[in-house]
Amino acid sequence: MYQPLTNAPFMVREDDGTNSPLDHQRMISKLTVELGVLFYHTKAISLEPLPETPLGEGPGHQVPDVILFDNAAQLTRIIIEVAHPRTTNRDCLEPLKVSQ
Repeated sequence: MYQPLTNAPFMVREDDGTNSPLDHQRMISKLTVELGVLFYHTKAISLEPLPETPLGEGPGHQVPDVILFDNAAQLTRIIIEVAHPRTTNRDCLEPLKVSQ
């Protein structure tokens, strides 16, 4: 999930290099389309793919790149975050935070 610097001056921007926001959004789009075909058209999966959907109602909730939602149970079953290999090692070292 892309999170810009919050206290950075106007002209300071993160250099995300090969994981630029456009490439990041393109991958989210591809995942959503391909999973959408499996859910809506071929009925091969039972979980609905939803891009950039907050995990809870109201402000302050995390927004994963793609979720796979169980409509029958009204639960998010799978959370997908798009990451570049450079950031994967860093992300895997951080403790997993799960919202209830």
